[in-house]
Amino acid sequence: ATVDQFVALGLCPEYITIDIAHGHADSVKNMIECLKAKLPAAFVIAGNVGTPEAVIDLENWGADATKVGIGPGKVCITKLKTGFGTGGWQLSALKWCARVATKPIIADGGIREHGDIAKSIRFGATMVMIGSMLAGHEESPGQTVEVDGRLFKEYYGSASDFNKGEYKHVEGKRILEPIKGRLSETLTEMEQDIQSSISYAGG
Repeated sequence: ATVDQFVALGLCPEYITIDIAHGHADSVKNMIECLKAKLPAAFVIAGNVGTPEAVIDLENWGADATKVGIGPGKVCITKLKTGFGTGGWQLSALKWCARVATKPIIADGGIREHGDIAKSIRFGATMVMIGSMLAGHEESPGQTVEVDGRLFKEYYGSASDFNKGEYKHVEGKRILEPIKGRLSETLTEMEQDIQSSISYAGG
């Protein structure tokens, strides 16, 4: 459905996410302004960015939350292919961006272990986005593949040729994640680890 169709039907999504690799762009500014004009009640999340200047601009343009992280994900190869990205210094990007933010910051990418969630929150993230750490579970999408008697699930980036269907502007890859069982078990362990992180920090 288009924005105009939502308006015509009197509908308004609670949340809308504008998700492009380089979120500090005129195209994002124009889209935020369009959404805020036509669907003012919607909570608009915009990104992705990696600099304080970008956060300031996105907030001034009308974004209600900003996603920080360019290419730190496990299946993202943007930094290798283009030389740009926050892979390797994602926490620093979070810290710099959070210092100027007046609205929520979402850490997107680079979460490999449960402790990375705690560190992201400590450095200013309001919440985190997780991909590879949740891949491989019974409930996760992706084809199940058997290799040498072991079961894996496919996991790939949205900018991979596997997802695009063609080798053009490829900035993602496909990997196999070992089957990890049920998601509920991982989420319980994740919650317990974050609780421990808070206790170590004196909370």
